[in-house]
Amino acid sequence: MSVYPVRVAGYLRPVPKKAHIALFLIGIVACVSAFAPLPFDTSGRIVLALALISAISWTLEPISIELTALCLLLAIPASGVATFEVTFSAFARPAVWLVFSGMVISQLITETRLGDLLSGIIITRLKHPATFIFELSLLGLILAILIPSGIVRVLIILPVLISLIDALKIERHSPQSAAIVLSVVCATYYGGTGILTASVPNLIIMGVLESRQHPIFWAEWATYLFPVIGLLRVLAGSLIILFLFRPKIPSDPDLPKADTHIGNREIRALALLIFGVAAWATDTWHHFHPVLIGLGLTILSIAPRVGPLSTAHLRKVNYPILIFIGSAFALGEAVVTSGLSTTLADALASMVSLDMSSPFQQLATITYVVIPFNFLVDTAVVGSVLTPPLLELGAAAGLTPLQIGLSIAVGTGMVFMPYQGAPFMIAYSFGYVTMRQFITTMVLICLVNLILLVPLNLLYWRWIGLF
Repeated sequence: MSVYPVRVAGYLRPVPKKAHIALFLIGIVACVSAFAPLPFDTSGRIVLALALISAISWTLEPISIELTALCLLLAIPASGVATFEVTFSAFARPAVWLVFSGMVISQLITETRLGDLLSGIIITRLKHPATFIFELSLLGLILAILIPSGIVRVLIILPVLISLIDALKIERHSPQSAAIVLSVVCATYYGGTGILTASVPNLIIMGVLESRQHPIFWAEWATYLFPVIGLLRVLAGSLIILFLFRPKIPSDPDLPKADTHIGNREIRALALLIFGVAAWATDTWHHFHPVLIGLGLTILSIAPRVGPLSTAHLRKVNYPILIFIGSAFALGEAVVTSGLSTTLADALASMVSLDMSSPFQQLATITYVVIPFNFLVDTAVVGSVLTPPLLELGAAAGLTPLQIGLSIAVGTGMVFMPYQGAPFMIAYSFGYVTMRQFITTMVLICLVNLILLVPLNLLYWRWIGLF
């Protein structure tokens, strides 16, 4: 008698443990939002539930990230907290199209030999694993100085890192792969808080300060935030990555001799990338929005006889990540339109007292109270919603707008989970680092920041005379 292998249907396979945990947490959120005595109306309760359920699903992934995003885009208008037009207006945000253009531009590296050539240059720096990780982190920080958009920075550098990982024959999700990717991504994101133009929340806070007749300039921002919250945090992140993954990167990899010939396609791709980086780095001078530069480069990249790509390369764009980006913005808009943000800000102002504290304690309090809001909505929304009431609260306690704005920026720069920052989700979508590796690294960096770097930064501010 023949014995045939038994194939188990997908719906009969065991459900992963993290899916059970996610469902349990979602059930708790639903019950608390519906029945707990919270100071929110019906719309606020619904939006709070959607925000928390989305955060759980994007972190534990009981279903795919994109499917969660689609469910959120359906739930917001279906629940009545926002209209369909308002919800999907999120896809008109510049950041969505900046991601799209960045994914096309990144193909200048992946669809030509430019990625192999650039990774070959990086390989020559392979002297010692620890030194190499520090150098990659500094590369991420330099990119933050040069290119204003964190999304574009990640989309440009990730293809080069992937070419490097593949050239070294390193497996996906391995400690080596995670260390290489996270060293650059964490540095370019977290270090960006110390650079005025490198983070969207920074620019929003700057705008609010300017509306209060207190302008702040690039060099002034860097003086107060770059030494500790920029450079020192990047170095601390490098140490954490080395401690977590202990990468064993070959110091003398046995690689076939690379063809260093640069063809016509590579020359055109490199010229477009240099032009784009130069345009993004000088946007404060010419005042063209980064998304306009990105879309212009996209057109040039696929234009006949100009770029090395074609319109066929538009099919290789990772469109599902655009759905996630749009849903995150739609959720932020729902938080504002439902009145939940105003209620939370008012509750915060009534709960926090700065009257009987020293300036050190006051500024630390402002930073710490911002952080929980980062779990609900995009940090740009947090900056726009919390800065005005905290300016009023701080002014009543004798603080200046500059002191308050800088403290808020430190708080908005702390994200513990990938879903809290689009650059992290884009890096995760490449599939070379697991969600657990991302979360472990990000949580440890933020804890070190909370426990050590925030107090150290306040001591630095006291030393240079900010208070």
